[in-house]
Amino acid sequence: MTFGMPSLVGFDTIQENVDFAKENGLEFVELNMDLPYCQNMDNLDSYDFSFTVHVSEEINVADLNENLREAYLNEAIRQIMLGVKNHIDRYTIHIDSGVYFTLPDGKFFLNEKYSDIYKDHFDKSCEVLEKIAEENNIMINFENTKIQGFTPLAVEVIKKYPHLGFTLDLGHNAKNGDKAYPLFYPTGKIRHIHMHDTDGKSDHLAIGSGNIDFSKYKDLLENNYVVIEVKVKEELLQSIETIKKEF
Repeated sequence: MTFGMPSLVGFDTIQENVDFAKENGLEFVELNMDLPYCQNMDNLDSYDFSFTVHVSEEINVADLNENLREAYLNEAIRQIMLGVKNHIDRYTIHIDSGVYFTLPDGKFFLNEKYSDIYKDHFDKSCEVLEKIAEENNIMINFENTKIQGFTPLAVEVIKKYPHLGFTLDLGHNAKNGDKAYPLFYPTGKIRHIHMHDTDGKSDHLAIGSGNIDFSKYKDLLENNYVVIEVKVKEELLQSIETIKKEF
């Protein structure tokens, strides 16, 4: 198991994250490109440390609006290439649920109605991302947020491309009714993991403070990059201690 941490909003520099990670026996930091201090990747080699990249969370490479899809894709590529220049080989992009309308009987997702367009747009973007991943010998992984009725269409597309895979978020999976794991696991393409606990209401809780039985994922964790995605320093420390005892 290779354990790392997310870049924390409580810190103001990459250096603070690296120092914290080294002090606590972690092996990498996941740079979140929504944090301004992570957007400056100059001289990452000087840290003598490993990184992965989480592209901006609002990026939707399957947007139903073709102009927006291209804009999101271009920004994802720009962020990925910043990482490539710094020898980073793992990247995470959200499988975005897209726009929904709130109706009297609940949420109506446009991707559900226009599923053919959704799948086509996702495939167009993945074809480009596969080429970039292959040319640069990197892994681009798609993360579960909430699994919707149309999400299996995205999984079908990702499965086609050798250099595209999945980031399995165990907290999101549990909170969302254990829907992502059975979708992702059979593909054999889970190449990055986000690990945090949930009590069914809140997630990103300290490991051991929720109700997830992490032992059932032990075989998956053993040969993977695992971000302990707990976002408060004190709870991250608590999580590291729990993991040391259990893993």
